Amino acid sequence: MQDSKAVTDNKVDLLDLNDLRIFTYVAVLFSFSAAAEELGISKSSVSRSIVRLEVLMGTQLFNRTTRKVKLTRAGNVLKDRGVEIMKRIGETIGYVGGLGLAPQGQLAICVATDAGLEEQIQQVVLPGFLKRYDKVSVVLRFTSQKSELRAESVDVAISSGPSHPAGSSRFLTMSQWFCASPAYLDRHGPIATPEDLDKHDTIAIDDHETHVPGLGNTLDFFNNPHSRLNTNDMAGARALAVLGIGVVCLPEHFCKSEVQKGELVRLLPDLVLRPLDLHISYPSKRSAAPAVKAFAELLKASLNAASSTISDTSALQVPAKHATQ
Repeated sequence: MQDSKAVTDNKVDLLDLNDLRIFTYVAVLFSFSAAAEELGISKSSVSRSIVRLEVLMGTQLFNRTTRKVKLTRAGNVLKDRGVEIMKRIGETIGYVGGLGLAPQGQLAICVATDAGLEEQIQQVVLPGFLKRYDKVSVVLRFTSQKSELRAESVDVAISSGPSHPAGSSRFLTMSQWFCASPAYLDRHGPIATPEDLDKHDTIAIDDHETHVPGLGNTLDFFNNPHSRLNTNDMAGARALAVLGIGVVCLPEHFCKSEVQKGELVRLLPDLVLRPLDLHISYPSKRSAAPAVKAFAELLKASLNAASSTISDTSALQVPAKHATQ
């Protein structure tokens, strides 16, 4: 008869780490379907992995019902340890892969379009990054599809909006500003109080998947918003605001330059708007790789610099003729 240590060693040899990884997704999301969507595999593949793991462990890990799954006592224990194991494996792979090396190799970056980072990344961050790290090549994608942010081929994923991929963490919190062009305010009158917003045309930035009316998630300030335009193109919304189409709500870093140049006026500067939270995740599990760390640090520094308070605050104030009359 095999002793307990031999039995345990044999189970370790038979353990498929991918089955453990799939189990941790189901355990965290409490759903086979949600885990399948996050991992980009079929629900049947998820079920087979869980069955293999239960057979190997010799115990049931989930109590299944038609509507949801619930962890058993054994499942809870494996969840706590499994999440930590997978985290350490990812960190180890990233660390060993970058041990003693400068940033090099291919870096895959995927960014949500509703984060408004296209210009900051392409015009500010990447030129300096590629010049400094000449052994790194970059694959850059901007997407409105949340599923693309979870692809295992992606090294760095930056997300925004009301939902974020499982396993992501808050990267940065960005202020948002209400803005309109001087020409628009000349035609339609001043905006001195939040109540005035309902009297004006708005440009809404719609999330492609959730279809939440945009305005930077600031609908709390509107009783009856009059949207002249609803678009998922943040740059287009800004351009149309400059042309005088209506009031828009944009991340600070995305409209600050236009405010400083006088193309847009910041409205209701004392109004506290819900900030834009940016999250970061590392689907490829290479968070410790030098190229990944270097890009994330450079992007954060760039956004912090773009959002820092400028010394000449007069450029950010509402001109007198656009204030209360």
